[in-house]
Amino acid sequence: MVAIAVKIAKLLAGTLLVIAAGSVLVRLVRPPVTSAGSNSPTPSPSIVVDSPSPSPSVVPACAQPTLIGTVDQARVSARKSADPKAKVVASFGRINADGAPQVFDLQAATAGSDGKRWYRALLPVRPNGTTGYLPATALRVTNTQYRIRVDRPHLNLTLFKGCDQVKRFPIGLGKESTPTPDGRYYIIALLKPPIRNSVYGEYAYGLSAFSDVLKNWTGGGIIGIHGTNDPSSIGDRKSHGCIRMYNKDIRQLVPILPLGTPVDIV
Repeated sequence: MVAIAVKIAKLLAGTLLVIAAGSVLVRLVRPPVTSAGSNSPTPSPSIVVDSPSPSPSVVPACAQPTLIGTVDQARVSARKSADPKAKVVASFGRINADGAPQVFDLQAATAGSDGKRWYRALLPVRPNGTTGYLPATALRVTNTQYRIRVDRPHLNLTLFKGCDQVKRFPIGLGKESTPTPDGRYYIIALLKPPIRNSVYGEYAYGLSAFSDVLKNWTGGGIIGIHGTNDPSSIGDRKSHGCIRMYNKDIRQLVPILPLGTPVDIV
């Protein structure tokens, strides 16, 4: 099975439907934006870049919601530092290549050289783990308490809400020649193949992760989490890097996870 690419629609001859808040290719199914289903602004985060070590009384990291930034203007540039004159790392519009709202995993906040708030964000570009600084004025900030942890050695995916484990699912991963990359990533799109028995199953999440091997694949070799038409591949390593789930399992995630949900692959 091929890895999900940014241009995944091409792989299925344009038959995929994008399911993303505020975006439609064929029809819209609106996923949650935050764990509470609210678009209201998020309070300023307590984490600041280069801040002193927290005291023992600070809330555990797992209990702190992940901030999600959605592009709220025609275009925004991520920069090397929190400075409007700093070198541009990458530029983004409101909508990504899948037709979904452009979102970012906001990892920290800091005051910029202009005296305004900026966010250090994980970017959906190569190489994996690339970060850049985005001005807060260009983003609509929400949050989610949900996160996903993919355990490669044990071939399972765990859904967490805060520090609580919600559910664990068996998965299939990349084969030895096209391994599933480790690292911190996040969900950038939710796609639904309308064709029954698709190789991607009932649903497919595009991630900000890229294959370390398939660099010339359509869309640059983006990694995803998706269902399957081959249940025997669950519990095995057969894919081109994508994370496979039983259709009945990924179906449970669709009403819960907003774009921007963090995914830790370990």
